This record gives sequence, structure tokens and C-alpha cells, in this order.
Amino acid sequence: MKKLMLVLFASSLLLLNGYAKNAAAQSGFYNMAKRTSSKLVSAAWNNLGQDCHRADNLVQIVGDAVDRVVRDIKNRRFTGKMAVDFGNGYIAGLNSSLDDIVNKCTDECSMIGNASGEWSAEIFCAVSEAIGSTASFEKMTDRPNIVCGESYRMSCESTFVSKSGQRCSQYAKGQNFESFYPASKNGCCAYDRK
Repeated sequence: MKKLMLVLFASSLLLLNGYAKNAAAQSGFYNMAKRTSSKLVSAAWNNLGQDCHRADNLVQIVGDAVDRVVRDIKNRRFTGKMAVDFGNGYIAGLNSSLDDIVNKCTDECSMIGNASGEWSAEIFCAVSEAIGSTASFEKMTDRPNIVCGESYRMSCESTFVSKSGQRCSQYAKGQNFESFYPASKNGCCAYDRK
């Protein structure tokens, strides 16, 4: 009977120890911080009309809030385990909320980039055929948006190259072609919202 009680006691200690570790990872400060940062992102995003083109504004709002949290931590408002739990919770809330926004905006920006690449290729091929040589492009200013820039650029560039190669392969080569579309060369796939 004593052996059974000892085994049960040891098992209970192991179970409680595991529960305590899990509870510590999800402490009140962790949960509070996670809710706070999630609500911040959610409210800011809703106030911006969930407009992917206003992601720069969202980053500014969230950045200002993070600056305040960092000041609070540096001023020792949170210390020790409380600071660790609060920091981890705040980061977890930011990441989970921002992931949803990035996924939504990446899909929309890729779709717009594909359309822009296709339209640019159609015009490029028409102009090239009209002049009988590879068309050149007046440089744009690449002003990438934090969310849209990269997904837009990649979609636009890959679609442009593909469609140009299909529609007018004789012009889809050479120096003029290689500088016509890349955002890095301020080509037609440079991201400029204005």
C-alpha cells in the first residue's frame, strides 16, 4: 500500500510540475499582453478600413505602441518572470494578428501584380510589334509598400516575362527587355501607388 501511495504521489508531482510549466507559459501576464497586442492590431486594422494599401499606417500605429511597451519594460514596470511572460505574450499577439493581415494582403497584391504584369506585357508586345524592335521603358520610381511591394513585384515580373515570351518572344530578349520590367531597374513592375 505504501508503494502504491508513493507511486501515486510521484505521479501527481510529475503531473503538477508539467501543469505548472504549462501554466507559467500561459500566465496571466502572458494572456493579458497577448490580448492587448491582438486588440491593438485588430482595432488599428479595422480603423484603417482593412485596406492593404494602408499597411504603412498600420505599421506606424503598432510601432508606436511597441515603443510604449519597450519604455514600460525599460522603466522596470515589468520585472523578472512577469516581464518575460508579458513580452512573450505581446509578441505572440502581434504575430498571430499580423499573420492574418499579411496573408490577406499578399493574395490581393499578387492578384493585382499578375494583372499588371499581363497588361504591361500586352502593351509591351503591341508597341514592340508596332516599331519593329524591342520597346524601351521610361523609368518609374519604385516606392514599395511594406505589404504589397514584394508580392506585387514578384507576381508582376513573373507574369510579364511569361506573357511576353508567349505573345512576342522575338522581342522578349536583350537589354531593353531586361530593363523594361524589373522593379530593381524601375521598370513597369516597380510599385508606385500614385
